Amino acid sequence: MSDTALITVTDLVKEFIIRRSFHPPVRLPAVNGVSFSLMKGETFGLVGESGCGKSTLGRTILRIYQPSSGTIRFSGVDITGLSGTSLAPYRRRMHMIFQDPYASLNPTMQVRDIIAEPLLLKSRLSREDCDQQVRDMLLQVGMSADDRYKYPHEFSGGQQQRISIARSLIVRPDFILCDEPISALDLSIQAQVVNLLEDLQQEFGLTYLFIAHDLSMVRHISRRIAVMYRGEIVEIAAAGEIYENPLHPYTQALLQAIPIPDPRRARETLPPLLEGELPSPHTEQQGCAFLSRCSQSRAACKTQEPTLHDTGGGHQVACLFS
Repeated sequence: MSDTALITVTDLVKEFIIRRSFHPPVRLPAVNGVSFSLMKGETFGLVGESGCGKSTLGRTILRIYQPSSGTIRFSGVDITGLSGTSLAPYRRRMHMIFQDPYASLNPTMQVRDIIAEPLLLKSRLSREDCDQQVRDMLLQVGMSADDRYKYPHEFSGGQQQRISIARSLIVRPDFILCDEPISALDLSIQAQVVNLLEDLQQEFGLTYLFIAHDLSMVRHISRRIAVMYRGEIVEIAAAGEIYENPLHPYTQALLQAIPIPDPRRARETLPPLLEGELPSPHTEQQGCAFLSRCSQSRAACKTQEPTLHDTGGGHQVACLFS
């Protein structure tokens, strides 16, 4: 891994405008002032509950969504306001692996056409050269070259995800957004896909933003982990540090909620720290965003909004009392 940042996000905000009949439009905040850097060759894990803004953040970095404010720098270049032909060279260096492999693969296309499609769109290679690269890439992800003549429904979920990975890698990107790429797979297949991603990272020097719900798997693959709540990053630290020394009450609650396979140990654990449901994004709240669900809140939390600060060794947390 390099010490140079591939992607730097600063005060990134993404709001969606909800238009309603006979009512003024409503701004729906999905990402709220997020800042972090991804170093070249690292895997940066991103965890949090459904609806907290993880996928929106990833898609905004890829410029699938237009940022509302803030900046995105890719290899030192500000790509926030770029579009069309100006953005195209950077789009070629970024790709995405989706959560549901079958839903992301066109069922009417053969595997060779699915994988070759981004290559044909982003290069001037002949059909023969593309086909050779498809064969090589299928072998690279642990499949047979003859599989290129089949259709997606002829494969298992794990094989479909390997096809998706091959499609993402065919244009040789620098950065890949892995948006919960293993959550739709059986447990026995998840480890195989994660090991494949790690092998490909070593071979091609890839940088991953790995979004997931499974905290144990995120720890395995990630160098650093960020915890997201209601569109904000509340904690960032090295993977081992997050699990061994969580500072934010939300991170502590997430880790405590990890199922324990031993029933006896499970009965001896403390009750969950997390209270209530995730508030509606329409709900405006002063002070700490986590206030309504925090079991450790104090009077100051109602009026003061915590900011992400370094507690030492690169461990950042957005909590007034950590």
